[in-house]
Amino acid sequence: MKTIYSSLESAHHDKSNANAVTIYTRIKEHPDVFCVENSLLFCNYCDLSVEWRHKSTVDSHCLGKKHLAQKKIYEANKNKKNQQSLETTLLAAESKREVVESLIQAFANANIPLEKINYLLPFFKKYLKEGGAIPQAPTLRQLYLPSVFENHTKTLLSIFNSKPVCIIMDELSDDCARSVVNTLFAYRQDTKLVSVNFLQRVNNTTIGQTLLPILHSYNISLNIP
Repeated sequence: MKTIYSSLESAHHDKSNANAVTIYTRIKEHPDVFCVENSLLFCNYCDLSVEWRHKSTVDSHCLGKKHLAQKKIYEANKNKKNQQSLETTLLAAESKREVVESLIQAFANANIPLEKINYLLPFFKKYLKEGGAIPQAPTLRQLYLPSVFENHTKTLLSIFNSKPVCIIMDELSDDCARSVVNTLFAYRQDTKLVSVNFLQRVNNTTIGQTLLPILHSYNISLNIP
């Protein structure tokens, strides 16, 4: 009989412990609303302590006008801060792209292969503010060069579109002994390379076949006087 009584008492004790309310019970009941500081329950929105032992007290605080107003202000400030962080991130990304694309343009203007940039990366990283953001040559070709080329093409189009240009076509051989035909347009003070083509054979027919699509892309008619 004594053993049975002891077992019942132990079970009752375990149940009481399981149902015991602690300060962390209130944390679970109101996620992200409260925190614990020096064994006190603090409201994150109102920045004051709340008596936690009675659930009704905690619930009453959470439903109070002052708490709801402070919560609204807190969340508005948080959203504003997140928006500012996003804008800062976007500005940093745009700044990086601008630096990288300007570097590619400079290399192209100086006729320097992009592969050479790999040797300059340690120097850029050490001495330039945005130097650490400059990637290696393969990444430049894959992610940035197409955009630079597109902008360059738009610039050429703005200069020569539908204009009565002077056409210069020059043949030469590259390091692989391939025939390369460079097409240049001249209009007023501007003379620009507009196309580079690799041909198997160079004669009147292939030159004409090369030129016609170029003229078409710039909306230049053969009938322009």
